[in-house]
Amino acid sequence: MENHQDLPVVIVGAGVAGLTLGLKLAEAGVPVVILEREKTVGGLARSFSYANGATFDIGPHRFHSDSDRVNRFVFEILGEDYHWIRRNSTLFLFGKYLPWPMTLANVVSLPLPLLVQAGLDLFRRRKARTDSFEDYIIERYGRVLYRTFFQPYTEKFLDYTCSNLHRDWAVTGIDRATIDKRVDTGSLWGVAKSVLRSNAPDTQFIYPRSGGIGVFSERLAERITRLGGRILTSAPVAALLSEAGRITAVRTETGETVPASHVFWSGSLDTLRTIGCAPESVPRLHYMSTVLFNYVTRKRVEPEFQWCYFGDKAMEASRACLPRCFNSALVPEGKEGICVEISCSEDAAAWRDPARLDCVVETFLLHAKMLRSLEDIEDYHVEHIHDTYPLYVLNYPRKLRGMFAWAHDSWDNLSLLGRCGRFWYNNMDHSIEASLTVADHFLADKAGGRLRHGRDYEAEDRYLEGASP
Repeated sequence: MENHQDLPVVIVGAGVAGLTLGLKLAEAGVPVVILEREKTVGGLARSFSYANGATFDIGPHRFHSDSDRVNRFVFEILGEDYHWIRRNSTLFLFGKYLPWPMTLANVVSLPLPLLVQAGLDLFRRRKARTDSFEDYIIERYGRVLYRTFFQPYTEKFLDYTCSNLHRDWAVTGIDRATIDKRVDTGSLWGVAKSVLRSNAPDTQFIYPRSGGIGVFSERLAERITRLGGRILTSAPVAALLSEAGRITAVRTETGETVPASHVFWSGSLDTLRTIGCAPESVPRLHYMSTVLFNYVTRKRVEPEFQWCYFGDKAMEASRACLPRCFNSALVPEGKEGICVEISCSEDAAAWRDPARLDCVVETFLLHAKMLRSLEDIEDYHVEHIHDTYPLYVLNYPRKLRGMFAWAHDSWDNLSLLGRCGRFWYNNMDHSIEASLTVADHFLADKAGGRLRHGRDYEAEDRYLEGASP
């Protein structure tokens, strides 16, 4: 398939996946235009800074990868502007903060009936009968842990019953929460063996020293523009102009038409379906979005943590983060920053009118012992984050195959990229690795003077067990 050499490559989405690919193409002399709907770059890895001197990320972000190539790339972009931080993540269960991954010292502090019943589950496994989240968790971890933590946490987080969720949410969610491959949380036996080691591995992360995680994306963007690439922010895509099965240009809602030789789409597949005028027979895929309540308080949280999971169904939030524990410079001296995440669909009341929820969130902070008094609150800001998680309903593999088939049959020069575009729950390191791989293949073919079909320039870590759509 011949390439149109004089036209730029258009990348939709200036998240880590799009920026990484954009930089590698720009370094090779390929003209690049990146279109971003938000007013700043970074996607889910951007930061919010306020007049009170506090900076917040979108939940917990940090770099940790087993890939030498990814680590080299991160160090290359950050230069000397990084520091190492030790992992400090927790669970809030039975009114206590417990380190995650668990250690023997934490486990023995749990209620004895729970420990006995969970222990019995080691020897009475029920074979999964379906591909549901519920069956997968019960097979791997037993009914007690399913009912105590996995079910209430997941149904609160996704507002969906576990019997109607696909097992891939368990596979990816647990993998993303575990992070360190030295910790085995793939089954109840694995958890038990990890616990008996007594001490969790000393996992360390890379984090920017001069600001929030958004520093990384800003550095990528600066390099791209220095190399002649264009990045248009506040520029949602309005239309794909095509001819003979090829995208010839991308039109933004601001009225600009950008000619395109190839398009890498890292945005929402639902948006692609809409602007691509897909027929009704093309399945719809759904994402969960997130409302952030970013608080600055006068007193610091004890015990401190980087992020914490709240499994109790009665506690409205699923996760909270303390920016100070990633970088002390993110919060004014003596103050505390608390990022509370409320996941929801964009037609939910929490998304449409989050101000109605601030009392609920602040009551949660009291119950979670992060606030001693409401008078300790100094300031808070609300942020709306689109499309933070792909929603893996039980029949999503069939729907995803249908969406991919329509996109690939419609345009020869369209490739799907990143967490949203590939509908895969990627962390930053996974997105970087996938984009580096895509860049290698694309540039090799471009140097040879002939590009293949867009589907051949797609990559991800969808190698996990049971995770092939």
